[in-house]
Amino acid sequence: MHISSFSFHSIHINSKTNWSFVRIELGDGSIGWGECSLNGWERVQDRYATEFGASLIGKVFHTAADVALLCESYPHSPGGLIAHSVKSATEVALIDAAARYRGKSVYALLAEERNLAIERTHVAVYANINRAAQPRTPAGFAASARAAVTAGFLGVKIAPFDGVLPSNCDLEIARRLIDDGIARVYAVREAVGRAISVKVDCHWRFSPTAAAAVLDRLMDARIDWFECPVSEHVEQHAAIAALRRRANDMGVRLAGAEMQMGVRGFRPFVAGGLYDTIMPDVKYCGGINALLDIAELARQHNVHTAPHNPTGPMCNYASLQACAISSNCDLLEYQFGESELFHTMVFNDHPALVNGQFVIPNERGLGAACDLFAFDENPLRPVPQGLHPSLG
Repeated sequence: MHISSFSFHSIHINSKTNWSFVRIELGDGSIGWGECSLNGWERVQDRYATEFGASLIGKVFHTAADVALLCESYPHSPGGLIAHSVKSATEVALIDAAARYRGKSVYALLAEERNLAIERTHVAVYANINRAAQPRTPAGFAASARAAVTAGFLGVKIAPFDGVLPSNCDLEIARRLIDDGIARVYAVREAVGRAISVKVDCHWRFSPTAAAAVLDRLMDARIDWFECPVSEHVEQHAAIAALRRRANDMGVRLAGAEMQMGVRGFRPFVAGGLYDTIMPDVKYCGGINALLDIAELARQHNVHTAPHNPTGPMCNYASLQACAISSNCDLLEYQFGESELFHTMVFNDHPALVNGQFVIPNERGLGAACDLFAFDENPLRPVPQGLHPSLG
């Protein structure tokens, strides 16, 4: 198999969101897609992708291991998340194309090459309702949560602490913002009842002191996990471990590490016992091979893996394929209700939701492909550069 073409594509979703993708074509015409969505950085990604893609044209590969070498990333690469995201998407796209060439699903191809068992045909999913919650009032969040439950999801996640930052979280100015966030959580819990799991994502907004105080105030909300409460820089690792112990005493799991890449990037969080659940993202961590390796590392340390998956459809398809063959990936995030483009920009039916689980596609490749006309109809527009810079 040799690589004959490489292209980068972005699509505008709404005033806050763009999604970005890599498209690969092999010499026989087999096409593969991978997602690298990174809000606000699309033009920089495009420039990097142009150079990286040019270096791949004409390259020959035979196995998924060859693909991993072609797209290898390094934790301290000067390209940072720009390079990691493009290379991760390229790895997925190449494996998608290779699986199509061989007439197999991605998970069947990887199970054969990596000597892995097919662990599941369905994977439990929870609905990330944060982007769909409009207005951003307790009532707005509650309505979004009820819609997800009506659609068949058995768990929801929100990021309720708008405007809170590490620089202000311990000051009087943030008190109302934190109160508002806590009110949103309790409104969601009341809306969905006790049988539905509720997850809270903090996007690294707190100091350790503020995070502990917020966690205590959420005790009666019966949340099941508390995600990314503080910075993941090494100076906060002891604080994260302490927050995990505090959360566990309340019956709450601590989750995080969504922006790390490769086994080396995840090892300190796993071996150090910082989180109950790690959240590798297939579009940042190095691709499907890397996600599987990270999940295996976590399994060896009795740490759960639930892939981060809050963006577009191709990330969802790639994550589902990985979950099929990882013994440690039995829960997946899903972007609920942000845009109908999630469904309409891809060919093939959306995965079926049965009893709170997605049926993992068994078609060739990832199980879907992007419609190029959707990109023409929704051209790239500027959006904010993701989270506040201080939260990275």
